[in-house]
Amino acid sequence: MDPVFTRIFASRGVILARETSYALGNMLAVDKIKHLDIAADLLVVHINQGSNILIFGDYDADGATSTALCVSALSSLGHSNVSYLMPDRFVDGYGLSLSVAHRIANQNPDCVITVDNGIASIEGIAFLRDKGIDVIVTDHHLPANELPNASVIVNQNAWPDQEQGKYLAGVGVAFYLMLALRKTLRESGWFNDDRPEPNLANYLDLVALGTLADLVPLDYNNRILVNEGLKRIRAGSCCSGIRALVEVSDKYLDNLSSTDIGFAIAPKINAAGRLDDMTIGVKCLLSEDLGSALKLAGELHDINNQRKQIQQAMSDAAMQEINQLAHPELESESAIVLYQKDWHEGVVGIVAAKIREKYHRPSIVFAGSEDGYLKGSGRSIPGIHLRDMLDGVDKRLPGLIIRFGGHAMAAGLSIEASSLDRFSQAFKQVISDLADPDCFNLQVECDGSLEEQHFDMQFAEQLQNLSPWGQRFPAPSFVGEFQVLSRRVLSNKHLKLRLKLPQARDSSFQVLDAIAFFQPDEILNSAQQ
Repeated sequence: MDPVFTRIFASRGVILARETSYALGNMLAVDKIKHLDIAADLLVVHINQGSNILIFGDYDADGATSTALCVSALSSLGHSNVSYLMPDRFVDGYGLSLSVAHRIANQNPDCVITVDNGIASIEGIAFLRDKGIDVIVTDHHLPANELPNASVIVNQNAWPDQEQGKYLAGVGVAFYLMLALRKTLRESGWFNDDRPEPNLANYLDLVALGTLADLVPLDYNNRILVNEGLKRIRAGSCCSGIRALVEVSDKYLDNLSSTDIGFAIAPKINAAGRLDDMTIGVKCLLSEDLGSALKLAGELHDINNQRKQIQQAMSDAAMQEINQLAHPELESESAIVLYQKDWHEGVVGIVAAKIREKYHRPSIVFAGSEDGYLKGSGRSIPGIHLRDMLDGVDKRLPGLIIRFGGHAMAAGLSIEASSLDRFSQAFKQVISDLADPDCFNLQVECDGSLEEQHFDMQFAEQLQNLSPWGQRFPAPSFVGEFQVLSRRVLSNKHLKLRLKLPQARDSSFQVLDAIAFFQPDEILNSAQQ
């Protein structure tokens, strides 16, 4: 292995040579996930009884892929009495709320499986359980102080004694549940010539999509799942929905990357949940033929274009508001909290991410909602655990936050409109009190410099083959000094360069073409001077 590759792996915590192999046989064993066996046993009872099983998802790409996976996998395992329900962000809010529970109960399911949600749904799950409905919670979000009274909870983050599998996305947890169910069915003699045992690896395309879309850390196990899923997509062994989404995104299956999924494919699915109905996304992923999938993918593409327009207007307004602050005042802020009454609830998270990227501060953006509360979405920076900061506010001022949940880097919450200023002050104070001041100093990490022999396509292709890259396992970046021979702006947003290696010994390495995508205005303006 090239020493550069060894350096790249080591800097990302990979020390064992085994962890550079992404063979499916190296994935975390099913028996390492707590309560999977109990959940599988309960599902076998319902399958043998022909029960009505309902999958309750979430309104993002992780929730959509989780839902599609469970519906498809249960059918392939021999149980066709399966339905699904996706929440409406604007009516139902997050998770299995009480209003959603009433709608679910009206469909008379015998068993409900929550995917990518449920760990915070105390009231809704209690209502269903009182109706005699079994509820299996599969989730990966951090729990609050109280756990729901579900029939079974499968969530590695709910149990302090569990170390492995904590970074699985919702779709990863759902995939493991289906693996455990297949194992239990096999042991019970369920499969025969008329009911063959399915290859659940066929659903790894959905696992890869949902895992990359949800920005969970790509630990070794997630890299295995994503790598295998990407291999299947590139080979054309993927569902019609993914094939259609790739086509309308002007990408190609055979060289699809994790970056393509994160920036081109996933946003189209997420847009349905942000502006419309995530049922469109699930239907696309469940489409049995390419024609139907292309029609739905086209709808998702159009919705995503609407999202981009709304996002741009909101981002411009947010930046304008921030720019009104004096520079010293902004530098002293531990966080940025914004609200405007005409902002769109479904897009606040993306705007918060843009603010976080530009100012390197934890950011929460609020919008009004149909229930009368302000709903906020936040994004954080390394070293500041956003959900823990919200928990700190909740402990200091009980009742100020109506509800909240999330992860280290992203979280959502609801507050009374009259509480905005009070929350903003409390949130900033908690961060000031608890966060290490060094967190606010932006650090740009890189993988060192390259020798001139590395500036060729062979090295670039070898580097690409080390992927997948993603959250907490970033794609390599390198530092170097070059002489700029020319520069020009492309499409009013990209910077095209011709560079020279000052000390190149080989004339073929003397001049390099380079491009920097989506550069800020100050850089583009300087390039045109």
